[in-house]
Amino acid sequence: MNQKLEIIEHYFKLSDLASSDHQALNEIINLFSNDAVVEGANGVVADNTAKIASFFENFFKDNQELRHLCCISPNNDEYKTEWVVAGRKRNGKLFALHGFDQYQFSQQNKISFLKVEISK
Repeated sequence: MNQKLEIIEHYFKLSDLASSDHQALNEIINLFSNDAVVEGANGVVADNTAKIASFFENFFKDNQELRHLCCISPNNDEYKTEWVVAGRKRNGKLFALHGFDQYQFSQQNKISFLKVEISK
């Protein structure tokens, strides 16, 4: 398996842990390059390290428990991942979502771009 596929799989595994594991949250943030851009499904755009850290801290504070499944489709330098997630919000409400992520990577194999889309 190529390193970029491994990074995406690791990202999803860490995402299942990061709500209750600060080390996993920090590892997610460290997967991104210093000039990365994250476009959240909620319309939030994080375009520097501090904003990306804040984006993920808020996401995992609001989502207390998560379980992801994903299928990665590499296409040249862009990777598209179909995913499903079941989870529990901070208020106890259960949810399930289906969506797609688009990834691009820097030459150092850090995530340089992530766009999250939720299927309607």
